[in-house]
Amino acid sequence: MSVSRGAAVLAIVGLLVACAPEPTASELTAKGIANLKSAKTVQIDGAGTIALKAQNGLSFNFDFKMSGDAAIPNNARLNVQMALLGMSFNVDTITVDGRGYTKDPATGKWSQGAAGKAQLNGMMDPLGSIDSSLLRDVVEVDRPEVDGRKTRHLRYQADTAKMIEDMRKAAGTSTASVSNAQGTGELWIRIDDSQIVRQLVKVSVDVDALSGVDVPAAAANMGKASMEMSLDIHFSHHGEAFPQITAPPVGP
Repeated sequence: MSVSRGAAVLAIVGLLVACAPEPTASELTAKGIANLKSAKTVQIDGAGTIALKAQNGLSFNFDFKMSGDAAIPNNARLNVQMALLGMSFNVDTITVDGRGYTKDPATGKWSQGAAGKAQLNGMMDPLGSIDSSLLRDVVEVDRPEVDGRKTRHLRYQADTAKMIEDMRKAAGTSTASVSNAQGTGELWIRIDDSQIVRQLVKVSVDVDALSGVDVPAAAANMGKASMEMSLDIHFSHHGEAFPQITAPPVGP
């Protein structure tokens, strides 16, 4: 092939690539989720809030921050900082194959979450909402830069029926009844490699009781209550290696 002919072929290929239609918002979402799962590992840095308001008039809320590593689909090693009822807590958590472990900051001993209780940190699992089956009605908002790279900012509605089903499964044998779930979310996906770099999730639900949910004692007997949760997560270092996440030794 002559040089001029080869250059012409390359020019045509480049033109076809340039003219190829970009993925729709829904297609990009599916591709971003697939890419995140393919990366296998990711670092997480996020913040959130949980607010509870009971019909008996009691209410409280707490803020939290989390940072650490996640091995997709369901392993994570996180440090969680919480502000609750005027007190601050700094807790290390590990999740391995859906089992949650928490380190007591006073004794340094690890304990496993009680069976049959829905962990709040499980409901707000930083990877649990990365599920294409939960997302619908995806639309594009704008195209901002995140860490110096262009992204497509998308907004979606959550599939509330599946959300309630997943929460009931998370509750195990709990008698708490979850209803009236509503959820929205936003995704920021890089244009150059279709990787998710940020997700914002907002969820509200009504619960008949919190006695089967692993929440602070002050909230355990609130009875019927409404719960609002939000979580803003940043993802980075996709696919980079870090120490394997394994279950810690549980103390007596």
